[in-house]
Amino acid sequence: MHNLLTDPLIRIRLPDGGRMRASLPEVLALLSRDSIAEFIALRRHQRHAWHALMVQLGAIALHAAGRDAIPEEAEDWRSLLRALTPGFADDAPWHLVGEPAEPAFLQAPVPGGDLSGFKALHSPDAIDVLVTAKNHDLKVSRAVDAEPDDWLYALTSLQTMQGVMGAGNYGVSRMNGGYGSRPCVALRVGETPGRCFRRDLRVLTRRRDAVLERVPFLKAEGGLALVYLRPWNGEDQVAPDELDPYYIEICRRIRLVESGGIQGLTRGSKAARIAAKDLKGNTGDPWAPVAIAEGKVLSITASGFDYRLMQRLLFEGTYQPSILGEVQADDPEDGLVIFAAALARGQGKTEGYHERIVPITRRVRRLLAAREIDVLARIGSERVAQAGVLERNVLRPALFRLAQDGRKEIDYQDTNTERIAARWVAELDRLVDQTFFPDLWAEAEAPEAERPTVRRLWLSGLARAAVALLDEAAGAISMATVQRYRARTRARATFYGALHARFPDLRQEGAHHDAA
Repeated sequence: MHNLLTDPLIRIRLPDGGRMRASLPEVLALLSRDSIAEFIALRRHQRHAWHALMVQLGAIALHAAGRDAIPEEAEDWRSLLRALTPGFADDAPWHLVGEPAEPAFLQAPVPGGDLSGFKALHSPDAIDVLVTAKNHDLKVSRAVDAEPDDWLYALTSLQTMQGVMGAGNYGVSRMNGGYGSRPCVALRVGETPGRCFRRDLRVLTRRRDAVLERVPFLKAEGGLALVYLRPWNGEDQVAPDELDPYYIEICRRIRLVESGGIQGLTRGSKAARIAAKDLKGNTGDPWAPVAIAEGKVLSITASGFDYRLMQRLLFEGTYQPSILGEVQADDPEDGLVIFAAALARGQGKTEGYHERIVPITRRVRRLLAAREIDVLARIGSERVAQAGVLERNVLRPALFRLAQDGRKEIDYQDTNTERIAARWVAELDRLVDQTFFPDLWAEAEAPEAERPTVRRLWLSGLARAAVALLDEAAGAISMATVQRYRARTRARATFYGALHARFPDLRQEGAHHDAA
């Protein structure tokens, strides 16, 4: 039931604003022709999971058929996908709902077809990756009138992106530990799903050997590509050396059934589906950077992809860039961006879905392509360090003095003052983050003789922003009126004293702003 190969189950919006429903082969054909504006039911946190699934399916199907050219017709895609599941004349592995003893899409066969002990889930939200005890990210189990594509996207998100969620609920192999992330840090061209699909699929069709060089235990030919085809009793595991380089995995025992509409049935397992615990997520995921020293895939925290992390990922040489994060010879000169996305995880909860888009200039593209990033690495590291000094050693002491009524001796152990100061320091850091990379490109692309001036102007702007925040804090912090003038005056003196000591070149600018 609900055959993805033939039934128009997926709601899409076309570039002209029209809407249609499409089968999976039609979706792949439309993506190949860049003729999809958006997937109507797809939520933001599901986009990378769905994009990765489409690209991996395409790469697996083309390799199996010995083809390189990307088809643009639905019938071609239908034939390619069917060829991945021989022996199933009824297309069972492509159905959303099927007999439990047979594979269904992203659902492993249940030995004997026995679903006793499975727990009912009535909404696609209930199987999705976002979990918050207080419903802050998304309202849990709200999609009670869900359509098949709502279930399809939630199933994709669960089976290819989920982490550990309590006993018997294991996560995917493509993350570092159960509380890690399956990250994406890759290059993208344009904003449409089709342009991203075509670029990534083109790269994967010709860089399969590069994945195998990085992760040699994967099976070059004849590996298990669609893990859900293999029956799963909750105990058996798939060995990593059985897998195709672009394998599509599952991490949970789940079946969709028809009961007055689709509903899910799920049951825990005694072991992870793929025996990859010791791999630390380093499984050849073409979207994932890997820490070189530890050999583990990137995991993010609640801070997301802030400028410090992005600087480390892009320029400091501590991470091996993802296959899809490397500039290709046929990538365009203009319109290229670095796209980063991941879900931050805590124990039994999520800590937010994070995305970042960093447009890159022609000059930066050429430097990345030639791996000549020493200048970017040096300038970026210096700017990260200088922003940190301005935040910790200039603004923070001034905020402490302000919050402590301008007293001569500052108590840096006072937790209440720390809480107050942290708010304003975080705001300055947010301002740094907003323009960090455009500012970095500007300095890197300036003639070498002009770079000190570009840097000084950047620091001067940060200093002005910091003192404005100090003044804003002076009006917001509760204190006696008779103490406010003294506190503000001494806080400014502390600020400029530290600023001039740490950044002597800004003395003139500092004096000017103090007078203002």
